[in-house]
Amino acid sequence: MVILLRAFIRAQIQSKSVIFVSRFGLDLSPPKPSFSLAQGCNRGWCCYNTMSEKKAFQRLPKEVIPTNYALRLQPNLKTFSFDGSQDIDVQVKSSISAVTLNCAEIKISKAEYKNSEGAVTPATVSYVEEDETVTLTFPGAVQVGSGTLSMQFTGTLNDKMRGFYRNKYTSPDGEERFGAVTQFESTDARRAFPCWDEPAVKATFDVTLVVPKDRVALSNMPVIKESPLESDASLKVLQYSRTPVMSTYLLAFVVGEYDYVEAMDADGILVRVYTALGKKEQGDFALQVAVKTLPFYKNYFNIPYPLPKMDLIAITDFAAGAMENWGLVTYRETALLIDSANSSTAAKQWVALVVGHELAHQWFGNLVTMEWWTHLWLNEGFASFIEYLCVDYCFPEYDIWTQFVSTDFTRALELDALRNSHPIEVPVGHPAEVDEIFDTISYSKGASVIRMLHDYLGDENFRKGLHQYLTKFSHSNAFTEDLWASLGAASGKPVGDVMSTWTKQMGFPVLKVSQEQDGDNRVLTVTQQKFCADGKLEGKSPLWMVPVSVSTASSPGQSVLTTVLDKETTTITVKNVKPGEWVKLNPGTVGVYRTQYSADMLDALLPGIRDKTLPPRDRLGLQNDLFALAKAGVTSTVDFLKVVEAFVDEDNYTVWSDVATNLSGLSILLQYTNYHEDFKVFGRKVFGPVSARLGWETKEGEDHLTCMLRSLVIGRMGKFGCEATLGEAQKRLAAHADKSTVLAADLRAPVYTTCLTHGDEKTLECLLKLMREADLHEEKVRIMRSLGNIKGEELVKKVLNFAMSDEVRSQDTVFVIAGITCTARGRELAWEFIQSRYAELKERYQGIFLLARLIKAATNDFASEDKAVEVEAFFKKNPAPQAERTVQQSCENIRLNMEWLARDSDKIKAFLQSKK
Repeated sequence: MVILLRAFIRAQIQSKSVIFVSRFGLDLSPPKPSFSLAQGCNRGWCCYNTMSEKKAFQRLPKEVIPTNYALRLQPNLKTFSFDGSQDIDVQVKSSISAVTLNCAEIKISKAEYKNSEGAVTPATVSYVEEDETVTLTFPGAVQVGSGTLSMQFTGTLNDKMRGFYRNKYTSPDGEERFGAVTQFESTDARRAFPCWDEPAVKATFDVTLVVPKDRVALSNMPVIKESPLESDASLKVLQYSRTPVMSTYLLAFVVGEYDYVEAMDADGILVRVYTALGKKEQGDFALQVAVKTLPFYKNYFNIPYPLPKMDLIAITDFAAGAMENWGLVTYRETALLIDSANSSTAAKQWVALVVGHELAHQWFGNLVTMEWWTHLWLNEGFASFIEYLCVDYCFPEYDIWTQFVSTDFTRALELDALRNSHPIEVPVGHPAEVDEIFDTISYSKGASVIRMLHDYLGDENFRKGLHQYLTKFSHSNAFTEDLWASLGAASGKPVGDVMSTWTKQMGFPVLKVSQEQDGDNRVLTVTQQKFCADGKLEGKSPLWMVPVSVSTASSPGQSVLTTVLDKETTTITVKNVKPGEWVKLNPGTVGVYRTQYSADMLDALLPGIRDKTLPPRDRLGLQNDLFALAKAGVTSTVDFLKVVEAFVDEDNYTVWSDVATNLSGLSILLQYTNYHEDFKVFGRKVFGPVSARLGWETKEGEDHLTCMLRSLVIGRMGKFGCEATLGEAQKRLAAHADKSTVLAADLRAPVYTTCLTHGDEKTLECLLKLMREADLHEEKVRIMRSLGNIKGEELVKKVLNFAMSDEVRSQDTVFVIAGITCTARGRELAWEFIQSRYAELKERYQGIFLLARLIKAATNDFASEDKAVEVEAFFKKNPAPQAERTVQQSCENIRLNMEWLARDSDKIKAFLQSKK
């Protein structure tokens, strides 16, 4: 599942980048004793293991196991309810008098058990709502053997975007209508039908849907029979073919009005992309990606796609980015639909990545499923890695692996440096704990660790190991260690030993490097130590087994030496390096660590930024490490700013994007000073030359990344207060608003944000009018994300109230409010607003992860102890169990910001004023 967090991270990077300046047998043994899991804490900050006491939890008893569900559902799209019945074929493993299933918000009117001899035994029904279970109790013992558990029940098509829920849409003639859709991951199938709602309890499903005859109704498998309902001619009965053995969270149904485009892939799989009525052409790009992607994965895994069809469908009300239901993948509209005239280059790229992610799950997650939510990261981290492999195959011009370093790798390290991070693999008991680990660590750090492993093993061994794993555990469940065993057997390398240090302990190392010349050789001394966001380690550092690669000035594009650092300190001899030549660790920024060079090594590398002899991923990684070291107080922020000046001739989009994102982080901090305007002057000088080179107009033959770079740079210059940029943006917005000249899609976000930043009520009303007129949801979201740039307390409050209005879908409210946090005062107003509407927000987002995203956006960038205490006090009084770690992380970041400002403010001020 591409949960909103990945979409949210990308959106926030883009938004704040524009707003400011800018994923052998079973072995469950722990790591070897030499790799301590100890994590030092200081200053009273909470560690991972100081979270509040977890809820007591037991998984369902396994005396009764389902083998097939014959499930019939009839949703009522007017009363927002549904009737259901099911016959569950079960195996009774031991004599019982009761059976317990998962059940939530379902009312069972009748339940009975029929044994293999046809004897029927009625059951009484009792619920434990807190545990989301139902127990069916029989008057006597049910004996070992096979039988059928039958039930009749009713439920609600809720408005919470979980379980079986209603989604609102507008017909082509403007009428408001409702459909029905499912979102079952992680534990919401129980809201549609009573079931064993655990990933390891797999079964087959025979689905029957009774729906209005003029509606489209889809499920995981193709329809095998359609007939009118005898008692009501306005309804039709659709029977779907039996699914493969699968987990409940992968089952899906969709009912509504849809158009589609279709094509066959190279292997004869029918692929369809479903859209709202009249918009099927917006599915063409996703269809193109999907028909390339399925054969790519079939060949990469050497395992055919196991279903006869693949449907991708855009859902109007959808909390996640997308969901990998087997054979019926559901998406937010913005993650699937592309309008050739109105979609940006970045939006097109995002659709390719999300399609690649979800289709990877058809094998990795669906065919082989994690045994329990503890191993969630294996599903999501793997898919978050291989989506890039797929997109790189489909669209090599995207240079997508360089973008991975900025959008996933560096974001993962940023979060994982906190004391309130968590290991990749988190022991999960109660399913209520699952939502908190659908985060950057599970997705982006998981993907980064898999990428490092892929590089360590080589592609051939990696593919061979994946094939062994997917074949051995096909239609079954697996643990993380099962994958390590398969990859280890294929490669002959100690995969389990290496990877357990990365998945079972939180954090990552910084490698401290110094050098000595020894004739024609360079001798490096490398020491690993846990990297802490505040630069302070207490107690003994844990150790990692770190694959370390080295490049040199004479071989900048590839490693000349690779080793594994398996102790605290080692020496590495790099042969044939002349005095004066640079030596660099981590070419391609593949290893999951920071690098802290000695002064002479760093000085030797800096010319490689200016003349671009360092490859793009290395230029990016070098400055990102410096920024993180400066933020942690290991080096000076002024040193980072001096390095930024070396990028004046940079031409790579992703390098610029990462530089801009880091400057954005600094800009947030400097809003709490009296010299923020000096920082904007510095920003104009940094981005001015590339802005002048690119201009505003797309040139003939211009590539994908140049289009994205232009958008990025114009946004920076506008936010830095460049008068020429503001004037041009205002002129183009006026022409776009009066429909005399359509604004290019790639220019809309920077133009909207620039004009709103320097605008007034008239500007705000102009953008709101454009949003209301927009037919493409991508455009609506683009405008909504920009609204928070408006100045003036009353206008900001107007935007906040708008965010909670019926004009904004619940899934998008978070983006609108988050946009308001782009200024110090806006941040304060957004936080006040959230506190005043907290009960409503908590109810709206109950059971889904959007509340945690909102809390982070509103609180993470404050910079005073008073604010940290205020945030802690509020959530102590108003608990948010699903956002508990998020609150701790935000308070930690607030205090980090406070220390950063106190430590470096005077030096930054002096540096900026010297540049005026």
